[in-house]
Amino acid sequence: MGHLVKSHPQGFRASYLIHTNGNKYWQQLYAYPDIGISFSYQDYLNPTLGKSLCLMPFMQLYMHRGRVSNLLADFGIGVAYHTNPYHSKNNDRNVALGSHFSFSLNASLKYQLSISNVFSTGLLVHFEHYSNGGYKKPNSGANLLQGGFFINHKLKPYVKATHRQWEKVPLQEKEIYFTILPSFSLKELGIGSSIFPSYNLGVHINKPVSHISTLNFGVDAYHDIAIKKRISRKKPEEHIDHKSLAITGGHELMINKISFVTQVGYYIYRPYKDLYREFFQRYSLRIYVNPRLAVSGGLKVYLGKAEHVEWGLMFKL
Repeated sequence: MGHLVKSHPQGFRASYLIHTNGNKYWQQLYAYPDIGISFSYQDYLNPTLGKSLCLMPFMQLYMHRGRVSNLLADFGIGVAYHTNPYHSKNNDRNVALGSHFSFSLNASLKYQLSISNVFSTGLLVHFEHYSNGGYKKPNSGANLLQGGFFINHKLKPYVKATHRQWEKVPLQEKEIYFTILPSFSLKELGIGSSIFPSYNLGVHINKPVSHISTLNFGVDAYHDIAIKKRISRKKPEEHIDHKSLAITGGHELMINKISFVTQVGYYIYRPYKDLYREFFQRYSLRIYVNPRLAVSGGLKVYLGKAEHVEWGLMFKL
């Protein structure tokens, strides 16, 4: 990666935000956050890497809300486009970005100071990560740690916000419930090789502990065709099973009809061990269509090394 780090990238981020006022109960639980969407542009000042453009929905939390100043944190997940990804003939030195499109994970910490009824400014520290989730190789990914300043302009003059105050709502769903998550993924095990699917099934026990937090524990089974093809090429005489089974546990954070799931897993059955470690992590985004059905997308990684992105439907029993 050393040949790619030749300069300090430069860029900008433009965002549109809407303030929440507590018209829904979950907004009070998060201290009335802002919901927004942003567009960012990064110029790596390195022709090998090119430029990156990213579109990202995000949520901005108030860590401290003052009369003229605020301490803010935001996070989001988006989609990025890279102008000059890896190409075996034209750009074989770009081992960080293997495809035009990738996912983006973003987080920022900001100090904001009001200077008028419509303008505010401040300083920020911003982290951004790009990865295609193992779909195309190479996929070392790009991590950007940025510092800068920002300027906000309100479309309406500032007035003191009126936030609805809710009575504490008792937690209605306290009982343990089961979920089933069938999913699939696509991945390329080596540069220039074919892309193969993996079929996955997760069965979990879930226990709500608050309006926004649920703990989960269960098992995940993998029927990985890419691993099967690799075994047939590398060790055809050994007849090693390509399937695997893992125990997983983690936490689901609810934000209205969207949730963020973080999990850790450990393989209890995995005959083929040449590629990945025993422990893995999964970071998922779920969008609930109704209380018993959600669309899920999850990134499975090994301490930063992505294996694949899992797409599926979660059914609540």
